[in-house]
Amino acid sequence: MADDNNKKPDDKNKKHDDKKSSKKEGRSIAKWFHDKRVEFSTEFKRIVWPGREQLVKETVIVIVVSLLFGAYIMGLDFGFGYLLSEFSHRVASSLF
Repeated sequence: MADDNNKKPDDKNKKHDDKKSSKKEGRSIAKWFHDKRVEFSTEFKRIVWPGREQLVKETVIVIVVSLLFGAYIMGLDFGFGYLLSEFSHRVASSLF
């Protein structure tokens, strides 16, 4: 019976400690989110945004390079398509 009496207070303390640790975890997560929010806002203040002239210039460059690259890929596609069709016609004509 003495052992039973000793276990009950320990069990109560253990449950009480579990509640404390879960509260600490909740606070640490909230603190982490708060710290990240402060960190992000500090970093956003450091950003140097481009001016309108630079933004327009770089946008035009991206559009032109994209169009040139697209035209190059289209040319390769048509070229390989033509070669494949010629090859298939010659192979088919030699078989039949």
